[in-house]
Amino acid sequence: MPTLDERLLAAHEAGNQAALVRLYAEAADDAKTVDAACFFLTQAYVYGLELAHPEVPALFDRLRAQGRV
Repeated sequence: MPTLDERLLAAHEAGNQAALVRLYAEAADDAKTVDAACFFLTQAYVYGLELAHPEVPALFDRLRAQGRV
């Protein structure tokens, strides 16, 4: 199975924004620091906003819980 990095790169290359929302959220879950997690959550949130993705409220809540919004 491809690594998370490989799946992210493939989603970027394919322009698959829905996958990017999911994959960046997954990267946030796997991040080793709060700063890294919030970076990935921000990426997921931005792509989610562009799509009106149903996960946007949950992503926003996660960022708010970390004092990032």
